[in-house]
Amino acid sequence: MKGRSTIVLLIAIVVLGTFIGIQESWRTRNSPAVIRRIRLFDLDPTSLGMVEFHLTNTVVRFSKENGVWMAGGTDAGMGRADVELIHRMVSGLNSMGKGTTITRKHLEIRGVDPSEYGFDNPLVEIRATDNEGKHCWVVGRRTPLGDMVYVKQEGIDDIYTVPHKLLSIVPSRPDLLRDRELFSGKAAGVRRIEIRGEAGFVQLVKDPQAGWRLQQPVTAPADPREVEEFIKKLYRLRIQDFVADNVSDFSIYGLQAETRQISLGGGDGTSRMLVIGGDVPDRPGFVYVRRSDDTSVFTLSADVLQLLNTPAKRIRNARVLDLMLGDITSISVKKGTEQLALALEPSVGWKTVSPVAWNADPGAVAGLARLWVDAVVIEYDVAINNVAPEWVFEYGSTLLGTTNHIEVLPSAGTHDGLLIRKGNDKTVHQVNVAEIPDEVVYPLTYKDSKVWDLDVETIGKISVTKDGQSRQVVTRLEDRSFVLEGTNGNVRVNSPAFAKLLAQLAVVRASGYIDYNPPDLAIYGLDHPALELHVGFASLNELGRVLLVGREVPEGFYSMVKGRDVVFLLDKSVVNALSANLLSDPQPPRAITGE
Repeated sequence: MKGRSTIVLLIAIVVLGTFIGIQESWRTRNSPAVIRRIRLFDLDPTSLGMVEFHLTNTVVRFSKENGVWMAGGTDAGMGRADVELIHRMVSGLNSMGKGTTITRKHLEIRGVDPSEYGFDNPLVEIRATDNEGKHCWVVGRRTPLGDMVYVKQEGIDDIYTVPHKLLSIVPSRPDLLRDRELFSGKAAGVRRIEIRGEAGFVQLVKDPQAGWRLQQPVTAPADPREVEEFIKKLYRLRIQDFVADNVSDFSIYGLQAETRQISLGGGDGTSRMLVIGGDVPDRPGFVYVRRSDDTSVFTLSADVLQLLNTPAKRIRNARVLDLMLGDITSISVKKGTEQLALALEPSVGWKTVSPVAWNADPGAVAGLARLWVDAVVIEYDVAINNVAPEWVFEYGSTLLGTTNHIEVLPSAGTHDGLLIRKGNDKTVHQVNVAEIPDEVVYPLTYKDSKVWDLDVETIGKISVTKDGQSRQVVTRLEDRSFVLEGTNGNVRVNSPAFAKLLAQLAVVRASGYIDYNPPDLAIYGLDHPALELHVGFASLNELGRVLLVGREVPEGFYSMVKGRDVVFLLDKSVVNALSANLLSDPQPPRAITGE
């Protein structure tokens, strides 16, 4: 019910607050005398010092003390008020216009006493103090139609009717005006966090360049996502109940030792600290809390204990690689004497640059990047003797101007995850990566599948030699047609087979890579290839291509482009298209007929 009352009050004030802009504009165009003649309330927010609402059974008061708005009642102490709510309330009061005016003369004519308008037993009495002195308004009963109430200002005989919405502005309890936010300012402005809980003392500081870093209990990078989520959860917490104000003995609530604290500091030097006490009796799920610079005690959801007991391990940056996948522009891998280097060229894409140079498959490179992008630390500061790394990885970003260095130590029989060192940090951590495949450092792992990509319109000659058969040569004529070389007119180009060969020549892709710089071509049947295909170009400035097809295996045919020394597999369907017979059946001689 308390929460519902607060919501109703807020809604009422928000609705009334829509008139603020109109009110202020109207105020600038009219004199104070005109304003007082039309408006019931004319409170100056800049000089307002106090407002009290005297209801039947309680008094609600808010006042400014040493420049700070406080709210409470006569029986209870005063605590920090919700400043925005106070301003909206004052604006709402100032928006109340006078309706009907009932003068003393009207009362005399009707023979009516002011008490008959409910002023002897008022619904509420509103008192205020500002730079013009003290003011008092008494709100009597509702008008017969019920959409207005009678109001009389102290020292003035006239009685006014005012919209009954005035009653919705009046708070029924002091705590409805209290500040329920734990931390002021913007969450994005937090620059320091200190936590004292069961997990020990945790201190974080946001560096302008390096971002969030742990200072205690260790010095290490913090996970920015975890830190931001921690701050958001704190800012979402709201005070449930205000228990007591002007408290001198906090031990009653378990708040005396200040051993359980959460403190946030802003970039402007401001700070606020929460002190968390004991559980609230008979209210499971709630604890006592106070602000270190205040003497009020309130209750808060026990969810705050989860934040209080946050271990440094949870906030510490568990990511192995600080770079995101899209930031990486270079990768190098080293294992013993084997080395691999890849680079992203803006106009070309990923390339293998060492130990050989060729276009790289972006999916394969992404797999190498994700090896560490997705890796996380599962155990920090593992005790181990100083040993030389087995693997060394470096991920660079020209976009950010940074490089991440990772050393992978020998596993020493552990199966829970690899041991690594990051950057210049000599401490050893265990990660959730079980092993690194040997092919990670192998260049062919990243070679793209494209053997070549040709424009068939530039092809001037094609020569096909199959094992045990004579060579077939097709040449393009000036009219762009193809003819067979070295044959008589009875043998023509097998048009369907040749069209299929041309289509296949346009883009040749490997189905898998086997070896590069092979020590012995005979292993793959490439010393005496079963098929040798030469492609010549019409332009003398462009070198031709020679494709060698060797031994057949279940996965396809071992193949190689002459001069590139990379053995790969071609699908059997591709080889069948490239090795088709280019000669059509000889045409029978034309019969000579006579008359």
